Amino acid sequence: MSSTSPEEHPQAPDEQRTEPVERPPWTRRFAPLLLIAGVLLGGRILFSEVPEEREVELRLDEAATVVQLDVTWTDRSSGDGDAAATPVHGSTWRFAEGTAPRSVVSKVRLPDGRYDLEIAVDRSGGRDTTHRAVTLGDADKITLPVR
Repeated sequence: MSSTSPEEHPQAPDEQRTEPVERPPWTRRFAPLLLIAGVLLGGRILFSEVPEEREVELRLDEAATVVQLDVTWTDRSSGDGDAAATPVHGSTWRFAEGTAPRSVVSKVRLPDGRYDLEIAVDRSGGRDTTHRAVTLGDADKITLPVR
């Protein structure tokens, strides 16, 4: 093997070493801010799926006639229609006739999103069922009238 000196084989223009381009000093200050903004955005996306505890108040019309109250929460994004959707939370209250309060307060722990809420009210004169679309977001307390 023979050794060659750099003078014998000049470097091609593409291979010549160049000095790095000097960046403006403000870019060093801007880079950490960009990193923090990215982390905050990523955290917001990840933590939007975390369940949060919310207080749900059901205000009963004609509470004296209510003997049972059933509430079922169904995630609207969990299936391809009403038949395939699976309930994610449910509650039942039973009362002696004439003793139901005008307001029933419950706590649910669900992530933000759209839900179907089914409220079934058994009264001394029959059963009423109500379906509502509810979007959970920033509110910690939700009040729903029940007829």
